[in-house]
Amino acid sequence: MAGAQSGLFTRRQARACGYSDYQVRRRIEVGEWHVVLGPVLANRSAVPSARLTDLAAGLAIPGGALAGPSAARFHQIPVEDTRTWIAMPASANPRLPAVLPLRGPLPVRDVVLRSGVRITTRPRTVFDCLRVLPDQQAIDLLDRALQQKWTTVEELVGRVRAYTGRRGAGRLARLVGYTASGARSGAERVAVGLLRRAGIEGWEANAPIHDGAGVLIGIGDLVFRAARVVVEVDGWAYHSTPERFARDRYRQNRLVGAGWTVLRFTWRDLTGRAGYVVDTLLRALGHDGRRG
Repeated sequence: MAGAQSGLFTRRQARACGYSDYQVRRRIEVGEWHVVLGPVLANRSAVPSARLTDLAAGLAIPGGALAGPSAARFHQIPVEDTRTWIAMPASANPRLPAVLPLRGPLPVRDVVLRSGVRITTRPRTVFDCLRVLPDQQAIDLLDRALQQKWTTVEELVGRVRAYTGRRGAGRLARLVGYTASGARSGAERVAVGLLRRAGIEGWEANAPIHDGAGVLIGIGDLVFRAARVVVEVDGWAYHSTPERFARDRYRQNRLVGAGWTVLRFTWRDLTGRAGYVVDTLLRALGHDGRRG
């Protein structure tokens, strides 16, 4: 039984296998077994980790499911939060201080079984992570989740609507609303905000660019078609893979060959050197992009 549960088992399961309460206590005392979380034990070969604690929480709370950052670890979704999160019905009241609850409905379609423990599906996991992660981490995760197709905008919008009226619903609506700005990544959305505050017009977000023969070169992040200027935004999440990096450079060479001016800005530029970004862009536009 423990082998099917990553070396974990509950006191109840031990008793069901014929161990008395005294035998359970004795094995804990001599170090053959150890307590992982509340009623959940492990054999001596189980190595303590955030994942092991997550699994223990899943066993400790019947009817619940690992959720948020805990489920993300099982789906290999990168998150910084190492705490243990469980989705559970509002009526559940587990006395496990190390476990953080995500209360609310938990339909069958949102749950899968992994290592003998219930965890939330990828789309539900992304949604729950947005509920608990700080804004910037949530935005980075949202970018990557849409890129990797772990969820869709339509899926997220539906979940946010179903969440209306609950605590944090407004923040979730704001986060998901970022995807409607016409810019794909968090970095691109920051760039759009800079343009709007500077009064710079005449641009398109995520617009196609063709060469003189009408062949598609690529999709420009922010395109000033009249001035033949394209702004490429190097965000942390959306542009992070080596393959993406190589494709971006190949596309940049084709753009320059087709007579376009290519400006590249990093996340650090956008958040720490906004004046430099705006001034550089205005010079490339010949100051034609600003209102008035």
